Amino acid sequence: MSDIPASIPQPTPRQPFRLGRAGKLGLVGGLLLLMLVPHMMIEAVIEERESYQQQVREGIARSWGPAQSVLGPLLMVPTRSPAQRAVNETGPLRWDRGAVAVLPTQLRAEARLAPESRRRGLFEAIIYEAEVGLSADLAVPEITPEPGTELLWREAFLVTGASDLRSAGAGAGARLSVDGRELASRDALDAGCVGMDLARWDLRLEGPPEPGRSVALAGALTLRGTSSFGLLPLARRTELGVSAPWPTPSFTGAGLPVRSDVTASGFTAEWKEGTGQPLVRHLGAGWCSQLAYAGTQVGVDLLEAVPTYRMVTRASKYAAMFLALAFLTYVLFELVAGVRIHLVQFGLLGLSVVLFPLLLLAFGEPLGFAVAYVISTAAVVGQASAYTAAVTRRVGLAGLFAGVLGGLFSFLYIVLSLEAYALLAGSVALFAALSVVMAITRRVDWSEA
Repeated sequence: MSDIPASIPQPTPRQPFRLGRAGKLGLVGGLLLLMLVPHMMIEAVIEERESYQQQVREGIARSWGPAQSVLGPLLMVPTRSPAQRAVNETGPLRWDRGAVAVLPTQLRAEARLAPESRRRGLFEAIIYEAEVGLSADLAVPEITPEPGTELLWREAFLVTGASDLRSAGAGAGARLSVDGRELASRDALDAGCVGMDLARWDLRLEGPPEPGRSVALAGALTLRGTSSFGLLPLARRTELGVSAPWPTPSFTGAGLPVRSDVTASGFTAEWKEGTGQPLVRHLGAGWCSQLAYAGTQVGVDLLEAVPTYRMVTRASKYAAMFLALAFLTYVLFELVAGVRIHLVQFGLLGLSVVLFPLLLLAFGEPLGFAVAYVISTAAVVGQASAYTAAVTRRVGLAGLFAGVLGGLFSFLYIVLSLEAYALLAGSVALFAALSVVMAITRRVDWSEA
């Protein structure tokens, strides 16, 4: 027998598993979806900070004054009618109280606002002081009460009001005169009002005035408010003029101004409302709320020049697109330049891009949106480009990636500034980007390992 051992077959070495280009692209797509998890967490932080902003505004409004809505002047004639008595009820006769409201034939209001930004920590609110001049023509028609109802002309009074008359200086600044005769005011505690403070001006009439006789009313209110100002147009014809040194108004309410002029130094606006509503209204005990509900106010909101939180929220909505384009740039580097990039390196790049809205929020609160955008863009582009240079070991590719990412952030700023044409610009840009990618990858064999 031969002493030479039989040859032992050697195992065939295993070939490493290769995904191929299409498989790698699928993993990158899955990683892109995974990156949306930290993005949603950042969006939750943005919403939380925005809610803090709203809480600060509400706190400032409570201490300074709320959004003001002005009412009046109106003529109120209290009424009473016998209350329905139960069977076998004895005792003094009870009365149901109500009121008849007589609206002016013409109401004119002129408001001059002095707004400013008030900060509390990192958050701010827009407050203002307002001088409101009121004038009205009031012609009392012949009023026919409902059967069984008595008009109490000796208790008749005029009323003016606003959302809050209790802020400092407001009560002292309330004035009203009838045909040049100054009246004294007191609170209207029995008006049943919600969200409206009223000043009552007793007329001390001996009886019903002469039907159709017109009187001229003139008055003024000094108010302190937050964010917005409006007027309830309770008259046959209403004219309102508002002016303020504020460059970003938003006109709101049932009607738009017939004339407005908005410049960098401020705005002026004029409303003319011809409602044709009835001049005499028969109301119940809670007549104030019934009047305030019936009149739909017109007015203006004082907006932030650059609303930081709204802009940050809009910018964060483009995070998925930015991630996709950044990952796509890395994929093109692999396909065209032959660079091998690990999936972990894709993930680190994605985290760098995802942090952009958080940086924008953090810098935007103390510095404002524009400055924060420049700082955040420079930080993310610098970090991602330096990392790309280390990953690819090619300065040219890092410079190209910096140009792509910087161009994306520049384009996003333009889109955010366009407002009305943001959708059009974004759609055209995405179509153009897709066309470029299709042109670059038109000869790529996706099945190649």
